[in-house]
Amino acid sequence: MSRPHLQTNRHLLLLIKLRYGFIFLQLLVVLFAEYWFEYTLPYLTLKLIIVIELAVNMVLFYCYRGNRNARESEYLFQVLLDILLLTILLYFAKGATNPFVSLLLIPVAIAAVTLSRRLLILVSFVALAAYSVLFFSIDSHQMHMVDMQQHFLGMWVNFVLSALVVVLVVASLAQAMRNQERFVSKLREEQLRQEQLVALGTTAAQFAHQLATPLATANLLTEELEFELPEDNPLLKQLSEQLHLCRRRLQDFREMSEEVKLNSKRLIPMPQLVAKLQEEVQLNFADIEVQYSIPSLENLAVRADTTLLPALLNLIQNAVQSSKRNNCQQIQIQCHLDNRAQTQQLVLTIRDFGAGLPEESLLELGSTLVESEQGFGMGVLLSHATLERLGAQLRLYNHSESGAVAEILMELVSLQ
Repeated sequence: MSRPHLQTNRHLLLLIKLRYGFIFLQLLVVLFAEYWFEYTLPYLTLKLIIVIELAVNMVLFYCYRGNRNARESEYLFQVLLDILLLTILLYFAKGATNPFVSLLLIPVAIAAVTLSRRLLILVSFVALAAYSVLFFSIDSHQMHMVDMQQHFLGMWVNFVLSALVVVLVVASLAQAMRNQERFVSKLREEQLRQEQLVALGTTAAQFAHQLATPLATANLLTEELEFELPEDNPLLKQLSEQLHLCRRRLQDFREMSEEVKLNSKRLIPMPQLVAKLQEEVQLNFADIEVQYSIPSLENLAVRADTTLLPALLNLIQNAVQSSKRNNCQQIQIQCHLDNRAQTQQLVLTIRDFGAGLPEESLLELGSTLVESEQGFGMGVLLSHATLERLGAQLRLYNHSESGAVAEILMELVSLQ
């Protein structure tokens, strides 16, 4: 279900403040007409309408104080309210013969900037209907004066054309400006994320470089212990295995950095990737029960580099930690083929059995560092950036029963 479009009430509050000035101008015009030009109008009724406008605007100003989200329907209500109050005021001030009747275009122009095209068309029809009501309420005596019928009809046609210009031109310009703002905002967010990734990458490279020296020292000490302790010593054997694993990881990191620097990708057969993924999961999470559901992926491959496997392992590690926090030792790894798109895609899902992800962090997780009780979302951020660089997509959502799901979409290449 799509969520209703939300935007800040800052522009809405500005519109309410501007209405105060508009109400003051209305009162000023009424007073000039009464005491300067001495027109015959129902001034008591006009002043009462202006007082009602002022009271309604004061209530709205009180309701929209502060900073909060405002729905598009609230902007629509404000614009329709302006049309209604202005139409009532003009109705008692000689209707369509009043030279200020063209002010009905102002709500249409405001709608062109603040509302979607569908609602803008609705506002335009309402404004046109309001003008038509004022037009057909003209006194028959005035209508049949010499050439006045053609004049009033011309004013109505002019209003229709002006409203059409506002809808087509102003709305298009406003939409272009909104699209540009969204594009700039997206670029700004992407730049911020890239800066965070560069900082993380630089820090990781520094730590890897600093780790090489103490690791070499530990190897020398282990070799000296081999001369002093029996060869079948279990502690020495375990220490040697762990140091060998550290050396291998450090070497993998150097190779990975070189591939990222050269942006070199290759075809990785899916059976090889799945086998390596299962091996790493068994090695790193031996105490976790993993439910696999993986079909035969023979003759299929994915175009990637060595960073793909660590990205997947980061997501699996997050799933393992989430399940453990919920006193569960189980995760699910499933995948299936999606042939609905133009190219064949692999859909890989990693589900945990934890408490799920907070709704407020679902949109931000993966695009920036999000602080929570479990950490800062660094693993998801790195995985998201890696998968995006490789042309894959990452989606995070909560499972309908329990836990969270990380869904990865990767384009497949046939090896036949």
